[in-house]
Amino acid sequence: MVIIRIYNNNVAIVKDRNNREMIVIGRGIAFQKHTGDFIEESKIEKRFMFQDQSVMTRLEALIKDMPSVYLTISEEIVEMIRKESDLTLSENIYITLTDHISMSLEREKKGVILKNPLLLEIRQFYKLEYGLACKASEIIKKYLNLVISEDEIGFIALHIVNASMNQRLENTMRATQMIQDILNIVRIYYHTEFNEESLRYNRFIRHLQFLAKRVLGEHAKPSDNDFLFHLARNQFPEANQCVKLIMEHLGNRFGIKVSNAEQGFLIYHIMNVTTEKKIK
Repeated sequence: MVIIRIYNNNVAIVKDRNNREMIVIGRGIAFQKHTGDFIEESKIEKRFMFQDQSVMTRLEALIKDMPSVYLTISEEIVEMIRKESDLTLSENIYITLTDHISMSLEREKKGVILKNPLLLEIRQFYKLEYGLACKASEIIKKYLNLVISEDEIGFIALHIVNASMNQRLENTMRATQMIQDILNIVRIYYHTEFNEESLRYNRFIRHLQFLAKRVLGEHAKPSDNDFLFHLARNQFPEANQCVKLIMEHLGNRFGIKVSNAEQGFLIYHIMNVTTEKKIK
């Protein structure tokens, strides 16, 4: 492999025999090397090659002034997620996760903990991703001997959600709050609590996650299929009234409008989850 650029003794940009560029990491891999020199493949510990060239360019800019251990940690976390789940991750996770942990871990080393206002919601709505973030914390401990806070685990979970749903972190955080608000409205309207271990509840949460992704997306296109909406509101007037309250809240708090088609699906999910268990 031929060196194109060197960032430090342990990180370089190279081209392989097929003329493909990649970032490589290895202890002393570029020590006393220069552009145009060869690197022995046996010395490479981690390699990063992306389908999206823009990801490569942005990651290069990020690692210039950063200890290479943070990129190594991110790569191991991503590989762990792929082995432990069936989530499909955007390549952007290498950028967002590396950037996040480089700043947050330096902060946590100093004992400065950033409060995560959505920690409870993250643990409730994104159980899989939170579990993966807990395993990520073990990887961090292995490399840095640092036990990160639960708040930070929650932030890492959000980055996993963000990458698996291919949306911006701000939208992931707004979506989490939006889901909590909808659940609270349903609880109050029906004077009920949910069975959080049930299949119906988990289907409802999953529906709300994708609903939030659709309505908060930058290029969201409302469906014009009103058939289900008219059928559902006539068949389930109580759930329809609850959805009206939800729509009013989403408009006031988030400035969004939900299509009739989306409202129709929401009516059916609310009816389904509230008829499962009611508390007097």
